[in-house]
Amino acid sequence: MSFNFVAPIYDLLASLVFGRTLRLAQVALLRHLPQHVSVLLLGGGSGWLLEQVLTQCQPTQVLYLDASERMLALTRRRIRKHPQREVVTLRHGTEATLSANEQFAIILTPFVLDLFPAEILNRQLVPRIHKALAVNGYWLITDFVPTTVWWHRWLTSAMYRFFRLTAGVEARQLPNWSQLLSNYTNLTTIGEKAWWQGFIVSRLYQRAE
Repeated sequence: MSFNFVAPIYDLLASLVFGRTLRLAQVALLRHLPQHVSVLLLGGGSGWLLEQVLTQCQPTQVLYLDASERMLALTRRRIRKHPQREVVTLRHGTEATLSANEQFAIILTPFVLDLFPAEILNRQLVPRIHKALAVNGYWLITDFVPTTVWWHRWLTSAMYRFFRLTAGVEARQLPNWSQLLSNYTNLTTIGEKAWWQGFIVSRLYQRAE
Protein backbone atom coordinates (compact mmCIF):
# COMPACT_ATOMS: atom_id res chain seq x y z
CA MET A 1 0.00 0.00 0.00
CA SER A 2 1.43 3.36 -1.04
CA PHE A 3 -0.09 6.80 -1.49
CA ASN A 4 2.83 8.02 -3.59
CA PHE A 5 0.77 8.14 -6.77
CA VAL A 6 -2.11 10.18 -5.32
CA ALA A 7 -0.04 12.29 -2.91
CA PRO A 8 0.10 15.43 -5.13
CA ILE A 9 -3.69 15.53 -5.53
CA TYR A 10 -4.87 13.88 -2.30
CA ASP A 11 -5.87 17.10 -0.53
CA LEU A 12 -7.65 18.37 -3.64
CA LEU A 13 -9.61 15.13 -4.01
CA ALA A 14 -10.62 15.20 -0.35
CA SER A 15 -11.86 18.79 -0.62
CA LEU A 16 -13.81 18.09 -3.81
CA VAL A 17 -15.71 15.24 -2.17
CA PHE A 18 -15.99 16.39 1.44
CA GLY A 19 -15.39 20.13 1.32
CA ARG A 20 -13.81 21.31 4.58
CA THR A 21 -15.35 18.55 6.69
CA LEU A 22 -12.32 16.25 6.87
CA ARG A 23 -10.08 19.09 8.01
CA LEU A 24 -12.61 20.36 10.51
CA ALA A 25 -12.96 16.86 11.93
CA GLN A 26 -9.21 16.45 12.39
CA VAL A 27 -8.82 19.63 14.44
CA ALA A 28 -12.15 19.65 16.31
CA LEU A 29 -10.77 18.03 19.48
CA LEU A 30 -7.20 19.35 19.41
CA ARG A 31 -8.06 21.91 22.07
CA HIS A 32 -8.61 19.06 24.56
CA LEU A 33 -5.03 17.82 24.19
CA PRO A 34 -2.25 18.82 26.60
CA GLN A 35 0.55 21.11 25.51
CA HIS A 36 4.31 20.63 25.70
CA VAL A 37 4.33 16.82 25.43
CA SER A 38 5.48 14.21 22.91
CA VAL A 39 3.32 13.43 19.88
CA LEU A 40 3.13 10.61 17.35
CA LEU A 41 1.32 11.56 14.15
CA LEU A 42 0.77 8.40 12.15
CA GLY A 43 -0.28 8.77 8.52
CA GLY A 44 -0.55 12.53 8.51
CA GLY A 45 -0.56 12.90 4.74
CA SER A 46 0.77 16.12 3.23
CA GLY A 47 1.44 17.78 6.58
CA TRP A 48 -1.55 20.06 6.98
CA LEU A 49 -2.54 18.51 10.31
CA LEU A 50 1.05 18.69 11.54
CA GLU A 51 0.97 22.48 11.19
CA GLN A 52 -2.15 22.61 13.35
CA VAL A 53 -0.62 20.34 16.00
CA LEU A 54 2.56 22.42 16.18
CA THR A 55 0.58 25.63 16.56
CA GLN A 56 -2.12 24.47 18.98
CA CYS A 57 -0.28 21.87 21.09
CA GLN A 58 3.24 23.32 21.21
CA PRO A 59 4.73 19.79 21.47
CA THR A 60 8.19 19.06 22.80
CA GLN A 61 8.71 16.47 20.06
CA VAL A 62 6.75 15.07 17.14
CA LEU A 63 7.40 11.83 15.32
CA TYR A 64 5.74 12.14 11.94
CA LEU A 65 5.42 8.63 10.57
CA ASP A 66 4.16 7.96 7.05
CA ALA A 67 4.52 5.08 4.60
CA SER A 68 4.58 7.39 1.56
CA GLU A 69 7.85 9.04 0.59
CA ARG A 70 5.98 11.64 -1.46
CA MET A 71 3.73 12.55 1.46
CA LEU A 72 6.84 13.00 3.59
CA ALA A 73 8.37 15.23 0.91
CA LEU A 74 5.22 17.37 0.83
CA THR A 75 5.27 17.62 4.62
CA ARG A 76 8.94 18.58 4.70
CA ARG A 77 8.26 21.35 2.21
CA ARG A 78 5.19 22.55 4.11
CA ILE A 79 6.93 22.97 7.48
CA ARG A 80 10.36 24.12 6.26
CA LYS A 81 9.73 27.66 7.56
CA HIS A 82 7.63 26.77 10.58
CA PRO A 83 9.20 28.15 13.80
CA GLN A 84 8.80 24.76 15.53
CA ARG A 85 10.13 22.58 12.74
CA GLU A 86 13.12 21.52 14.86
CA VAL A 87 10.91 19.41 17.16
CA VAL A 88 9.68 17.32 14.21
CA THR A 89 11.25 14.05 13.11
CA LEU A 90 10.02 12.78 9.75
CA ARG A 91 10.26 9.01 9.44
CA HIS A 92 9.38 6.81 6.50
CA GLY A 93 7.55 3.74 7.74
CA THR A 94 4.55 2.36 9.59
CA GLU A 95 3.67 1.50 13.16
CA ALA A 96 5.85 -1.59 12.70
CA THR A 97 8.95 0.64 12.56
CA LEU A 98 8.39 2.00 16.06
CA SER A 99 10.98 0.74 18.50
CA ALA A 100 9.84 -1.23 21.53
CA ASN A 101 10.60 1.61 23.97
CA GLU A 102 9.02 4.49 22.03
CA GLN A 103 6.01 5.95 23.83
CA PHE A 104 4.05 9.14 23.32
CA ALA A 105 1.72 11.30 25.38
CA ILE A 106 -0.43 11.97 22.31
CA ILE A 107 -1.08 9.74 19.30
CA LEU A 108 -3.08 10.89 16.28
CA THR A 109 -4.34 8.57 13.56
CA PRO A 110 -6.26 10.67 11.01
CA PHE A 111 -8.13 8.45 8.54
CA VAL A 112 -5.70 5.58 9.05
CA LEU A 113 -7.77 2.78 10.59
CA ASP A 114 -10.13 2.63 7.60
CA LEU A 115 -7.24 1.55 5.36
CA PHE A 116 -6.95 -1.90 6.91
CA PRO A 117 -9.12 -5.01 7.20
CA ALA A 118 -10.49 -5.66 10.66
CA GLU A 119 -8.22 -8.65 11.25
CA ILE A 120 -5.08 -6.57 10.63
CA LEU A 121 -6.33 -3.84 12.95
CA ASN A 122 -7.06 -6.41 15.63
CA ARG A 123 -3.84 -8.38 15.29
CA GLN A 124 -1.24 -5.74 14.40
CA LEU A 125 -2.09 -2.07 14.12
CA VAL A 126 -4.21 -1.34 17.18
CA PRO A 127 -2.10 -3.40 19.64
CA ARG A 128 1.08 -1.66 18.46
CA ILE A 129 -0.42 1.81 18.74
CA HIS A 130 -1.86 0.98 22.15
CA LYS A 131 1.58 -0.13 23.30
CA ALA A 132 3.08 3.16 22.13
CA LEU A 133 0.54 5.21 24.08
CA ALA A 134 1.89 6.31 27.45
CA VAL A 135 -0.13 5.93 30.65
CA ASN A 136 -2.54 8.88 30.90
CA GLY A 137 -1.84 9.53 27.22
CA TYR A 138 -4.38 10.59 24.59
CA TRP A 139 -5.27 8.83 21.36
CA LEU A 140 -7.17 11.00 18.89
CA ILE A 141 -8.86 9.03 16.12
CA THR A 142 -10.58 10.73 13.20
CA ASP A 143 -12.10 8.33 10.72
CA PHE A 144 -15.06 6.99 8.83
CA VAL A 145 -17.40 4.59 10.58
CA PRO A 146 -19.78 2.07 9.01
CA THR A 147 -23.44 3.07 8.97
CA THR A 148 -26.63 1.77 7.34
CA VAL A 149 -27.26 4.98 5.39
CA TRP A 150 -27.38 4.00 1.73
CA TRP A 151 -25.34 6.87 0.34
CA HIS A 152 -22.66 6.36 3.00
CA ARG A 153 -22.33 2.79 1.77
CA TRP A 154 -22.26 3.88 -1.86
CA LEU A 155 -19.57 6.50 -1.19
CA THR A 156 -17.55 4.01 0.86
CA SER A 157 -17.60 1.51 -1.99
CA ALA A 158 -16.50 4.17 -4.48
CA MET A 159 -13.63 5.32 -2.25
CA TYR A 160 -12.34 1.80 -1.73
CA ARG A 161 -12.44 1.04 -5.44
CA PHE A 162 -10.50 4.22 -6.20
CA PHE A 163 -7.83 3.73 -3.52
CA ARG A 164 -7.51 0.03 -4.26
CA LEU A 165 -6.52 0.95 -7.81
CA THR A 166 -4.35 3.98 -7.03
CA ALA A 167 -2.81 3.11 -3.65
CA GLY A 168 -3.21 -0.64 -3.17
CA VAL A 169 -5.47 -0.27 -0.12
CA GLU A 170 -6.25 -3.73 1.24
CA ALA A 171 -9.57 -3.10 2.97
CA ARG A 172 -12.85 -3.69 1.16
CA GLN A 173 -15.21 -2.30 3.77
CA LEU A 174 -15.05 0.00 6.77
CA PRO A 175 -13.86 -1.81 9.89
CA ASN A 176 -15.78 -1.33 13.11
CA TRP A 177 -12.80 0.18 14.89
CA SER A 178 -15.03 1.61 17.62
CA GLN A 179 -16.12 -1.87 18.66
CA LEU A 180 -12.54 -3.12 18.51
CA LEU A 181 -11.27 -0.39 20.82
CA SER A 182 -14.05 -1.14 23.30
CA ASN A 183 -12.11 -4.32 24.13
CA TYR A 184 -9.36 -2.17 25.65
CA THR A 185 -10.79 -1.52 29.10
CA ASN A 186 -8.07 0.99 29.97
CA LEU A 187 -9.15 3.31 27.15
CA THR A 188 -11.86 5.81 28.06
CA THR A 189 -13.67 8.07 25.61
CA ILE A 190 -13.38 11.66 26.86
CA GLY A 191 -14.57 13.54 23.78
CA GLU A 192 -16.37 12.95 20.51
CA LYS A 193 -17.85 14.83 17.56
CA ALA A 194 -19.54 13.54 14.41
CA TRP A 195 -20.34 14.84 10.94
CA TRP A 196 -22.34 13.73 7.94
CA GLN A 197 -24.96 11.79 9.92
CA GLY A 198 -22.32 9.91 11.89
CA PHE A 199 -20.26 8.88 8.86
CA ILE A 200 -17.22 10.85 10.04
CA VAL A 201 -16.22 10.71 13.70
CA SER A 202 -13.48 12.30 15.76
CA ARG A 203 -13.04 10.55 19.11
CA LEU A 204 -10.55 11.19 21.88
CA TYR A 205 -9.47 8.33 24.14
CA GLN A 206 -7.35 8.47 27.27
CA ARG A 207 -5.33 5.53 28.55
CA ALA A 208 -5.77 4.83 32.26
CA GLU A 209 -2.92 2.35 32.81
